[in-house]
Amino acid sequence: MYDRLKSFRRAAACTGFVASLLVASSAMAQSKNCLDTLAGMPEMSRFVGVIAASHVGADLREVGPFTILAPTNAAIEAAPPFLVDRLFPKESDGRTADPVLAPAAVNAHILAGRYTSTAVSVGQSVQTRTRAGNLIEVSNQNGAVTIAAAGAGEAKVVKSDIACSNGVIHVIDHVLVR
Repeated sequence: MYDRLKSFRRAAACTGFVASLLVASSAMAQSKNCLDTLAGMPEMSRFVGVIAASHVGADLREVGPFTILAPTNAAIEAAPPFLVDRLFPKESDGRTADPVLAPAAVNAHILAGRYTSTAVSVGQSVQTRTRAGNLIEVSNQNGAVTIAAAGAGEAKVVKSDIACSNGVIHVIDHVLVR
């Protein structure tokens, strides 16, 4: 009987330890701010480069909360060439982003507040404004979330709910500026 009780306690202690590790790793994932979280994602390097080169970078290290609709490098490359050249130039080309337009373009991808993928129910559409003042419509059709920006087309959320200490990131496949 004593051996069974001892085994049970050992199993319970191990289970508790594993559970605490899972909670700790979840908390560590959320200990990075939005900018540092994005910087750790190689497919976001163009977007991060423009954020870091503008005053928006300092903002995204602050308290927030923010919701960032982050376009991938492929989404940026697919944008019209004049946008890419002025707003999201490659560092290797030796050019810098337009100091006025680039921060506005970044802010067109940021919402004030923390909105997870559950904020819009299936079958619903919601209109809101970005930090740049652009009107966007977020729709959830059968679990597929899209964001439509006036004149800029529609982006699909390809990865959602990436938690940060000061917000949440959703990866999108299209830029939200024209």
